[in-house]
Parts: sequence; structure tokens; C-alpha cells
Amino acid sequence: MSTYQKPVGVVELDDHLEAPAAAPGALDQLSGQFGAAPWWAISGVFHGLLILLVFLIGMVAMHFVKKDPVVAVTIEKIQVPEVEKPPTTAILDSKLRPEVEPTEESYVQVVVNEIEVNDVVMETPDEVQDQDKAHGDPDFLTNVSLNSTSFSKAIGPNGAPSGINGQRYDRGIRLRLATKGKGGKHTESAVERALKWLADHQEADGHWDCQKYGGKQADVATTGLAMLAFLGAGHTEKVGKYKPNVIRAVQWMRGIQNADGSYFKNGETHGIGYHHAVAGLAMAEAAGMARVPATVASAQKGADYSVDIHQKGEGSEKLAWRYAARSATNDISVTGWFIMQLKAAKVAGLRVDTQAFDGAMRFLDSVEQKGAEANAGGSYGGGNRYGYTDANGVSPRRTAIGCLGRLFVGTPGQELAGGVNWFVEKGGVPNWGANGGNVDLYYWYYGTFTVYQFDGPDGPVWTRWNKGMVSSLCDNQRLDGDDKGSWDPVGDYSNYWGRAGQTALGVLCLEVYYRYLKMGN
Repeated sequence: MSTYQKPVGVVELDDHLEAPAAAPGALDQLSGQFGAAPWWAISGVFHGLLILLVFLIGMVAMHFVKKDPVVAVTIEKIQVPEVEKPPTTAILDSKLRPEVEPTEESYVQVVVNEIEVNDVVMETPDEVQDQDKAHGDPDFLTNVSLNSTSFSKAIGPNGAPSGINGQRYDRGIRLRLATKGKGGKHTESAVERALKWLADHQEADGHWDCQKYGGKQADVATTGLAMLAFLGAGHTEKVGKYKPNVIRAVQWMRGIQNADGSYFKNGETHGIGYHHAVAGLAMAEAAGMARVPATVASAQKGADYSVDIHQKGEGSEKLAWRYAARSATNDISVTGWFIMQLKAAKVAGLRVDTQAFDGAMRFLDSVEQKGAEANAGGSYGGGNRYGYTDANGVSPRRTAIGCLGRLFVGTPGQELAGGVNWFVEKGGVPNWGANGGNVDLYYWYYGTFTVYQFDGPDGPVWTRWNKGMVSSLCDNQRLDGDDKGSWDPVGDYSNYWGRAGQTALGVLCLEVYYRYLKMGN
């Protein structure tokens, strides 16, 4: 019997149990878990788990990427309960806006309140006190007196300029000052009536026609007087009920101004001196109150003419003025208007050579009677009085002009006591007389301003003078027909300026309480 030998390297199937076992793989482990499950099922489960793992890793990564969330919102319409509308302010509520388109005048606040004009106006202390409370203290508007050459550009009520003319703009302040000076509602009503007459009788081109109302050809000076009357009550190119009248008058003045700066047109009576000085005074006040560039420029040219062309002399040799430029002689009447013009120009901030005032003082010295000579006719405290072209021919009117000229150039009031007392005693206080036989509005104008500046508003001389002035003007103002508000052209010189000039001078007398504040001397 033969023996069977196994081939080298051949392992039979039953021998593997006895051979060392290899480590099982992942599929072998799954096979052990799932037993006899088919391989395709096991592969599907494996790949499914792999896909799930990848998905979970992606979700974790997305969590760290900032993206705007997409939100689906369903909007349902709900009923909102009505709530009471809160009140709105006028500036936000369009219903409160004006239904009509505003005009140019809507943007200009008129600070001059219209006065109700009655033929008879009564006043009580309580009414005056109410006005004081309503309109405030005029001392807060200006502390610049007439003897100051400063000009304050501070703003007064409602945008009106302050400074020397700040007290003119408000009706209540004017009434308070008038009442303090022994005027009141009756004088203010007379002023308002007169201004209305002047406004109604102004020519379309802006001037006042003297010949039309009983005068001669003196339109330039008369237009200047009318302008001063409106300016004295706070009506300017920028504010006031009569602003259009002032604008037209100023434009007319600029239109007739000559290349050399003079305000004059051919044919006027009494030569160039009176007309230019009165018109120059009005234009200087208009320039100072409204500061309209064209008016300021015109007023400056007018002041330059007065000093550089019309005034007699040069430098320290300067004297004064008369009808014609650089006349051989000067007179106190024309000189008085030139002094006022240059003073108004100075306080309005215009350029004025101080030598012009020095010349005026030298002239006043030359026509003044002083000391024992002046005192020969009585005791008036050493009273100085004034002549016309020299120291002879003194008169109350000329003395009133000389005293006011002194005040305007800075002479202390106490130095003028003798002259003021003298012209009041010799010339008397204003008195209309039968049919206006005692009227002298030229004298009254200068006398009223001089006495008020010297003695008012509480002094005994002013009390006498004011009583006569107010009675004469308020009792004799026309209250009928087309002449209502005016004064008849009666008395000295009224035949030159007619009803228009007479009315303007009457207004200027009744504005004395506030036109210029009392000087601090």
C-alpha cells in the first residue's frame, strides 16, 4: 500500500481553522453583524450613512456663514381704531396758511400804528399809563442825545433802527413823550390829520406844488419840509404807513439834485441857499433812518456841496452861508438851516468836515450881542441875542435861530439862558390872533425847538411856550372839506411856501416832543 503525501505549499480547505487567523476588515465586521445579508444591501447602507455625514458637515459649515434669513410672512388686514388727531402748530398746519398770495407789503412790518383821528380826543392818566405798559420805556430805544455826533446802529422795535431817531418809530412811545412834554392825544391826532392832508396832496412824481396851494415857486424847500414831517413821525423809505410817500419824495429829490450835489431847480424863489439846506436836512435824516444806499450817497453829495462849494472861506477862514455860494456876506436865517443839515448828516454817519462847524461858530460870534451891550434893555442873565448879517438888527426870530444853532454845535444850554428868556419875552409865545394875524410859523418853528431843548419838558418857560403853541395849532387846524388837516397860509412868509409848507411846519412844531430827544446839557 502506497503512502499519500501533501504537496508543499498547498493548504486544504479544512486546514484554515488551524492556521493563524487574519484581522477582520470593515466588511467582515459588518458581515458579522448582519450575518448572511447580501453585499449590495450592506453597500447601500454604508453609502447612505456616508451621504448623511456629508450633509451634516455642510449644515454645520452653513451655520457660520452670515446670511439674511428668508422669512415668509403672511400679512392680514386688520381694522385700526380711530385715534383723535393731536393739535398742530400754525407753522405746520397748511390750512392756516393764507389763501391769497402775499404781496410785497406783507413782508414789511409797519411799526407805526395808525392813530384813530377824532375831532375831539380825551385822555385820562390811566389811558396814558396803559400806553406806557404796552409799548415800553423809550429809554431802552436810545440814549443818544442831539448834542452827540455818534450814530447807533442798534436795532429797535420790529427792526427799526435805534440811535438818535429810535424814539420816532412807535406810536405809544411818541404818545408817552408827547404827554410828558405837555402834549398828548390831541397833539398826536392833529399830527395825523396833517400828515394825511400832506399825503393826499403830494404830486404823483413825489413833490409838493406850492403854487397850487397859495404859495410861490418854492417846491424844493417845501418838499423838504414835508419829508421832515413824515420822518419826524417814524415814516421812512422802509417802514410806516406813509412809506410810499417818503419813497416818492426821496426819489424826486435825487432826480432834481445837480451834478455838484446841490438840491435846486431853476425858478425857485430866494436863491439856492434855503432850498438846498432844507432839502439837504431832509435827505440827511432820511439817509440816517433807513440807510438806503442811493439815499445815503445823495445825502453825502449834498453835505459835500454845503461844505466844499457853498460855505464861505477855506480851512480856518471858513464862515457861514447865504443864498448864493460863497456870498460876500452871510446871514443867520440861511445859516440856521445849513447847521441843521450838517448836524443831521453827522449823526447819520455821513462825512462832515469839522471845520464847517467851526466856521458856523465864528459867524455866530460875529452876529451876537453879548454882556453889557446885550443887557442894556433889561436883565436876562447876560442874555446873548443875534442879528441878521452882523450884530445889529437883533430880533426874537433871529435870536431863536442863533440859540438853536449854538445848541446844535454843542454850546451848553445854561450859557444861552439870557438869549432864550429874551426872545420869549420880546417875541412872545405863539398866539394865532384874529384871522391868523399873529402867526409867524418861522419864528414858532425855531422857538419851539429851542425852548424845548433849553427848558423842557418840565420847565416854566417851556410850559408857557407849549401852551400857546398847542392852543394856536390845535384850535386852528382846518377840519372841513379838502383842507381838513391843514393850516391856512397866514402870517409871515406863508405866501412863499403856501398851505403845504404851512402844514409841514405846523407838524414839525407838534412833533417837538419826540423828533429830537432833549440834549444832555
